[in-house]
Amino acid sequence: MKSPIIRPEKPEEFREMEELVRDAFWDRYSPGACEHLVVHKMRTSPAAYPPLCLAAETEGKLAGGIWYARAAVRGKDGESFPVLTLGPVAVRPGLQGQGIGSALIRRTLENLPADCRAVVLYGDPAYYGGFGFRPASEFGVTDSAGEVCPALQVFPAGEVPAGAFDEGAVYAVTPEEVRRFDRDFPHRQKHINSKQLFFLPPGPPPEDPVLRRSWELGRRAERVLRESGMLEVWESLGAKIRSVGSFRTDLMMKDRDIDLHVYTETLDPERVRKAVTPLLASGKVRKLAYADNSGTDEHCLEWHWLLSGGGSELWSFDVIQIAAGSAFDGFFEDTAEALIDVLTPADRRKILELKAAEPENSNICGMEFCRAVLEGNVTDWNAFLAWRRSVPPETLLHWRPKKG
Repeated sequence: MKSPIIRPEKPEEFREMEELVRDAFWDRYSPGACEHLVVHKMRTSPAAYPPLCLAAETEGKLAGGIWYARAAVRGKDGESFPVLTLGPVAVRPGLQGQGIGSALIRRTLENLPADCRAVVLYGDPAYYGGFGFRPASEFGVTDSAGEVCPALQVFPAGEVPAGAFDEGAVYAVTPEEVRRFDRDFPHRQKHINSKQLFFLPPGPPPEDPVLRRSWELGRRAERVLRESGMLEVWESLGAKIRSVGSFRTDLMMKDRDIDLHVYTETLDPERVRKAVTPLLASGKVRKLAYADNSGTDEHCLEWHWLLSGGGSELWSFDVIQIAAGSAFDGFFEDTAEALIDVLTPADRRKILELKAAEPENSNICGMEFCRAVLEGNVTDWNAFLAWRRSVPPETLLHWRPKKG
């Protein structure tokens, strides 16, 4: 392939570039992507540094892009030292690995402004080390909380000040902002993979004690899932993994359970049994139950696990293996997304309070609580029981919350 043409972006290609960035980062660091919103915010942010926000073109088509913003390193005495930060840098899927991203990085690092002391970024040290970036700790630069971060890298272009790196507001996007922005893009399913940094949106714990209790259990679930070996088992089978249920919607309260839908081209239980052998031998598995529903409308296999989450704590994993492209491919995931879209903090609190009041071993589907609050305005346990008598559980199968 010929060397890419590197040039400034054109306004008429802004939208195409944002779609390219979304595709390049989809499911990379967490389910979905947020980098396309960062690029969108760069268009009007005073922090953006346009001379180094460039596009790459190959054969007359957009192939990638790179963006820089003004940032700061804040010293212990409160003094702020200006630096630049690089990111995101994106290459269109299908063209990755052909040197386009490297060309963008090298071109911009060769053209830093004369007064630039350093470029600071969060990235893979093995990759960015090849461009002259070094660990920030060598320069006494920490993350914003004052902690040493292995992913924090510095490209020295002058005397590098010590202090805490502040990348600025242009990179601060909330999950709610991303969801709103994403509505204008083609629909895509979000997947979990073992290499992601986050399975749930990162952020500070809520102040409300009920919401905080749920938040803390969700983060424990994230850790247990990461350490369980479950994701690696399904990845070895080429499965696409999506989270559903209370873990996906961040509505965990008492039950230590994680619901996953995994999609494979075929439903072959013997192949799965072979793949799970290392996990069964790990000593973590306390129980495994299996059900074959491949001949039903659901067209799935059910794998129900009980695993040790450390100490005496046990976690349930309900893994539904679904044939890719079948009738329910994506249905429950889209329902979870719709629920996340409509829930307010007050709704969340009501749902969690109902879950907290649920008697042990009652085995009520979490979506019933959501529907009772959103449609029935239910606020206490007795009212929930009365509502439930009038709304058969089987009607939940095709229920989805409505916006507005």
